[in-house]
Amino acid sequence: MHLVVIDMQEKLLPHVQEKDKVLLNTYKIVKAFKILNLPITFTEQVKLGKTVSPLSEFVSKVVEKTSFSCMGEDEFLRKIMGDRKFVLTGIETHICVLQTAIDMLKYGFEVFLAADCTSSRNDYDREIAIERMIQEGVKVATAESIIYELLRDAKHEKFKEVLNIVKMKSL
Repeated sequence: MHLVVIDMQEKLLPHVQEKDKVLLNTYKIVKAFKILNLPITFTEQVKLGKTVSPLSEFVSKVVEKTSFSCMGEDEFLRKIMGDRKFVLTGIETHICVLQTAIDMLKYGFEVFLAADCTSSRNDYDREIAIERMIQEGVKVATAESIIYELLRDAKHEKFKEVLNIVKMKSL
């Protein structure tokens, strides 16, 4: 499973709905992927600033993009080579996340959306985008349910460490 964090940037996050909740949930899933040593790719749309803190602490190299769909960037395609299952998070749901999800499906990838890790400036745009992704074949879940799917069992060696992240109420 490969996590894609789309455009969680300084100039964009302040303008989306429920930004604090989205940031917290995204932090949780990023931290869980890090603990479980699973791949994470961060993208940044040009001219919208850097990835926001505290997510920026997990970024080693970001994929800069001009295309709304991450799949329109050669560097992104190189980063995801070899993986078949992806979890998408980010903003804005109805633009970059939606276009990336649809394009990934066209390539035959299995795509999951961590719905509580996405937002748009307008709730209606987000709702319609999620409905569209479901119609197209994206599997929609929450960050917490995806994290527990990755663990599969309370006997997992990283369970307690991940559980502390899941329980976080704020950053």
